[in-house]
Amino acid sequence: MWTRSRSRLKGGVSRDTGALLYMLACSCKARTIVEFGTSFGVSTLHLAAALRDNGGGLLITSEFESSKVAQARSNLIAGGLLDLVEIREGDALLTLGKDLPDSIDLVLLDGAKALYPEILNLLESRLKPGALIVADNADYAPEYLARVRAAEQGYMSIPFADDVELSMRLG
Repeated sequence: MWTRSRSRLKGGVSRDTGALLYMLACSCKARTIVEFGTSFGVSTLHLAAALRDNGGGLLITSEFESSKVAQARSNLIAGGLLDLVEIREGDALLTLGKDLPDSIDLVLLDGAKALYPEILNLLESRLKPGALIVADNADYAPEYLARVRAAEQGYMSIPFADDVELSMRLG
């Protein structure tokens, strides 16, 4: 599943980014993960596999498009990982705005880039100290980048590879 390749599957993160997500989720022993932008579930598979290898947990993911939700669900069933995933269909500002766990270990932002700051606002109070945030194609979200790169905002952040911003919640 994690072979080295820079290619992207349709609607998904690159294989390298998928491997990074798996490694990060495993290394921080994530039990609660939130994903903005399920698409076809490629990144969701990597994150859910890490939860399974961590002994279980919950991945809450949000996707606006019904056809993508159906394909993601099918992919998760095929991968034997659906039991670890709650797919919330609809506007992420609504679906991720309620009924979240008290503590979040890892966040993947991979939806509409203009919404990254608002999604972070929804999740921020629930991010545990040391929580990781992976933002795919964050260079298209300058307001988000300015926020996570400003130490006074409570984050440490670095660009990673060509298309990922990796941030950690401080304190």
